[in-house]
Amino acid sequence: MRLSSATVGMLLGLALIFSSCGAAGTSAVDKPAGTATAAATTSRAKPNAPGPCRRQLRGFLGAMARLRDGLARGLSYDDYLGGVRRTRTAYSRIHAAKLPAGCLIASAGPAERAFNLYIDAANAWGDCLATVSCNTHSIEPRLQRKWALASHSLSLAQRGLEG
Repeated sequence: MRLSSATVGMLLGLALIFSSCGAAGTSAVDKPAGTATAAATTSRAKPNAPGPCRRQLRGFLGAMARLRDGLARGLSYDDYLGGVRRTRTAYSRIHAAKLPAGCLIASAGPAERAFNLYIDAANAWGDCLATVSCNTHSIEPRLQRKWALASHSLSLAQRGLEG
């Protein structure tokens, strides 16, 4: 499910293009104002529809939410690494090709960004622990920043899943 910025941008562009298409190949611009709005609203994929989006992302988002909650209580490096590994297991169960475009844009993209930030923090923390001259107080602001950004992306993903 590895989505690059270019992939997410392309999907967003396609979603915008498809949402502006009206019936019989006419553009929504060619229709009366009320019709264009209705067409755009009904043509968007709903990420919270019961189906592949919620079913596939629920475990992944739940694993990251538990990791975030653990960070709020305070975790050792080993416990944090265990949480990242559990999240990676949930991530590996996702089949991105089976997710609707709306789900990829609204929830899967922000979820993957959050996960990448949690991984970056784990790598930075591990690198620090492997270096004799590094102390955890010197790296803590960097970790806190990554965790805050990850938490924000996770919240966006959760909201996207809810619709």
